[in-house]
Amino acid sequence: MPKARILIVEDELIVAEDLSTTLSSLGHEVVGIAGSGERAIELADEKNPEVILMDIMLSGKLDGIATANTIHAKHDIPVIYVTAYADEALIARAKKTEPFGYIVKPFNEREVQSNIEIALYRHKMEQDIKKRDAILFAVGSGIEWFLREFASSHKILPGKSANTSRPPGYYPILESIGSAMNLYRIAVFRYDTHDAKTMTLNGEWTSTGSASLINAPHVEKIDPIRFGLASRLAELKQGRPVIIRIDDFDSAMKKIFASYRFASMAVFEIQVHEEPYGLVFFIDKEDRSWPSEEIEAMRIATNILGSAMGLSAKND
Repeated sequence: MPKARILIVEDELIVAEDLSTTLSSLGHEVVGIAGSGERAIELADEKNPEVILMDIMLSGKLDGIATANTIHAKHDIPVIYVTAYADEALIARAKKTEPFGYIVKPFNEREVQSNIEIALYRHKMEQDIKKRDAILFAVGSGIEWFLREFASSHKILPGKSANTSRPPGYYPILESIGSAMNLYRIAVFRYDTHDAKTMTLNGEWTSTGSASLINAPHVEKIDPIRFGLASRLAELKQGRPVIIRIDDFDSAMKKIFASYRFASMAVFEIQVHEEPYGLVFFIDKEDRSWPSEEIEAMRIATNILGSAMGLSAKND
């Protein structure tokens, strides 16, 4: 049975406390109780709940429907209305806010739990669909960008080295796929042409607020084995993705890259003119799974990167 962090919006204190007790007995966490629409908006910002139980008939300037509209404009949080009224005009107005359920007063435990379970499940499904659409759009945009650059200039710069802060020419590809997949960062490492056992940072994309690896001295020369890839290099050479986690790094690397919030990574080898070029790390700050559709999108993005770098090398 899924548990959730829940915000209660109810101006009748006795009803709010009764609902809070019911939720706690079901194993949920009540992150706050708001007695007005204005307070509900504040708590939604502060607590980031997973579900909001919203009384439709709130007293004050904002009723529950207006409050839900305001919250929806800022947050993707499912709202379940709590109401003792079945007025058709009110329900019709409430429907426009796309609620995830209705709980009728006086409520019972089973009704509360079933509404929460349905809301959580439906919300997850909607998020998955949106994410898949965003990934497809990002991949399509990357291909479109590559073709446009090819047609206009026949030259796509792969980026100079880790010693420059200028974004690499292929940055739009990294940005599109990173944003679509809600990644924390994407890092592109190039094999050292003089030492096959080391690689250097060639370019990266980072989400807002994350520290850049560019110009960091510890990425000037790195042995892939220190990323925990000693037994996985053959898989990468065969074009297969490798999933690693920060715990796979050796102790020194783990300490360094944990400070950059590396947690879970999907790694691919980049081929340029059918020759190994380097590795691309698709990185999340949380330990997570990597669904097959995401793996395929990253594979396509990696191939686009390889083609962009190959095109640039050919025209240099």
